[in-house]
Amino acid sequence: LKLAESIRPLPSGKSPHRLTMGAGDNLILPDRIIPDRAGWIDVPICEAILTKDARILCTVDGSDNSMTALNFVAEGLMQKDRSTFVEVFHIYDTSKTYLPVHCQKVALRSTCEAIMTSSVSSKRYHLTWSSKSDKAGPGGQLCDAIRELSVDYVCMGFFGLKGRKSAHDVFGGLLSTNVAKVLNMGNSCSLICIKDEDAGVLPIKQKKAVFVVSVSLNKTSTKAFLDALRLSKPGDEIHVVYIKSFMEFEDSDYTALVREKYEGFFNSFKDEQQQVFSKFHDRSVQFVLVNKQRRESTPQSVVRYADEVNADFVVVGANAADRVARGKKPVGSVSLQICMLFERNFIVANWIDVIPRVYDTHVRSAATPL
Repeated sequence: LKLAESIRPLPSGKSPHRLTMGAGDNLILPDRIIPDRAGWIDVPICEAILTKDARILCTVDGSDNSMTALNFVAEGLMQKDRSTFVEVFHIYDTSKTYLPVHCQKVALRSTCEAIMTSSVSSKRYHLTWSSKSDKAGPGGQLCDAIRELSVDYVCMGFFGLKGRKSAHDVFGGLLSTNVAKVLNMGNSCSLICIKDEDAGVLPIKQKKAVFVVSVSLNKTSTKAFLDALRLSKPGDEIHVVYIKSFMEFEDSDYTALVREKYEGFFNSFKDEQQQVFSKFHDRSVQFVLVNKQRRESTPQSVVRYADEVNADFVVVGANAADRVARGKKPVGSVSLQICMLFERNFIVANWIDVIPRVYDTHVRSAATPL
């Protein structure tokens, strides 16, 4: 990948940063223009993220949200990417005899088996039904399964069977207990959270998907863009959105660099020498500068734009492990507010810093289980 060649010359007396894009490509920029590496992820790692066999954990409990999530995985993600493998996961409680029949473990397993059998080969999925543990609780068991199975994505409904009755108040909105648990545990997988209750409105089969990715100059937003790219199918739209300050009348150096960074990505899709990135030439991608309105927060600006383009997903980045290690919440307040304010589905793309050799050895080479 190469950025556009229109960067201004080095000011006199300024020492340069050397930014390695991968494959020996270097770009020299002045200290005042660019923070170190400007949020770039090395090309070999980008390629590994886009090409490795993806493992998905999909949680079900019989609620409308969870069954919509399962349909999205089975009829959407697994149809466009034949290398994906899904683990359908359910935690049952034998003491809850009052549950509707379709939510009880035997009937729910039959329903999920029918959905998966009609969609994909039996080699590409597995059903795990686990009894509730009083010690760990459903949220803890779910996080344990995520770690044990080394999944790349976990797909779950925004609310469970209890709906809004069992939820956390986050920025004035309600977040289900298990979703909050997955976010707070700082797991390395990305979270696909489905708010839609009707699978008919989701972008599955031939229906076009619209992704809005909130970006800045950091690696987490780069990972968010890569996840949107990986989860998209030919013909889908990906809007890469950067919010300009209300008082920013001309593009700042920072804004210009964000634009050039993603235009470099977009140009690589048209470059036939890029064996991995050129596979995504049939996506409709665009970089959009959104002007923040008076008295409008950054999350409100992102959601306003997402509503204008009828987005199916908003995608934000997070570096959960690093934030937790520094005593912070795993997902930043701006990213979390975007997810809470948007009425439809969201994706939290998790990023952990590793060197290319380690990622290439332990992630790219990972094979889909049989």
